[in-house]
Amino acid sequence: MGTESGLSILTETDSTLQPRDFAKSCELLRSLGMTETECTIYLKLIEKPKGESIENVLSSFGIAPSEAEGAVKALLDKGCISIKSNKIEANSPRDFLPNILREKTRQCDHELNLAKEAIRSLELSLDPYYWEKRTGLRPEDMIRPIKDLQSMEAETISMITNSKDYIYIFAEKFDWYEDIHVQLEEALSRGAKAKILMLVKDKDTIKRAKELQGLGVEVRHCAEEWYPVRGTLVDDGQLVFLIWATKKSGVERPVHYRPNYTENAGLIRIFKDAFHKRWEEAKAI
Repeated sequence: MGTESGLSILTETDSTLQPRDFAKSCELLRSLGMTETECTIYLKLIEKPKGESIENVLSSFGIAPSEAEGAVKALLDKGCISIKSNKIEANSPRDFLPNILREKTRQCDHELNLAKEAIRSLELSLDPYYWEKRTGLRPEDMIRPIKDLQSMEAETISMITNSKDYIYIFAEKFDWYEDIHVQLEEALSRGAKAKILMLVKDKDTIKRAKELQGLGVEVRHCAEEWYPVRGTLVDDGQLVFLIWATKKSGVERPVHYRPNYTENAGLIRIFKDAFHKRWEEAKAI
């Protein structure tokens, strides 16, 4: 009798989480996002191989019924428990812990992306201000980025519309001529001079060059097949330009940097000198 009683006590003791182990397990589960109540209910249900009635879980674990009900719902959502025949059973940790890990990974990735966006915004807003305070020069005083090629074309139209003395255009095929020909004709009628440096090498560019010459524009065929800068300069005061990053075989349009606008005299001088050098090397049409 004594032996059987001792064996019974030993078996019950061995199969029950000791206070220290309970506290450690609860701490680890909380680190994964569980509440204290969720941890308590789950760990108590582990002690019940056959499960526990819903009524007892909501009333007999020393937890307020409303709080216990919310915790049970959260445990169900996490896959920690199952309800079968009006009883709540604990699921194996191996069944739900990987799901918690995947959710944590998703949350971390989301937070990392938010951090990257915040860093990028801070660099764009604060770094220019940092250097302005130390150099006295605002970046936009030298160069202003333009959103895209369509915006670059709109900027070009505005510049040509307000031109007075001259217009220099360094293009490739100048296939956007139709979009600016009205403003170009008006500028020429006001007495502005225009020079177009482009590649004249097929029937479309030959036709375009002839049309430009018919308007009174000077056109020359660029001697270089490839040059990584294109742009429009007006009256020594405004320049819109594009720098191509690379030229890849098989790629119709080269990769390019964002277009830019400037009124900086130094940058304008560099572009103007490069234009004149290539103009002298170019072939007359």
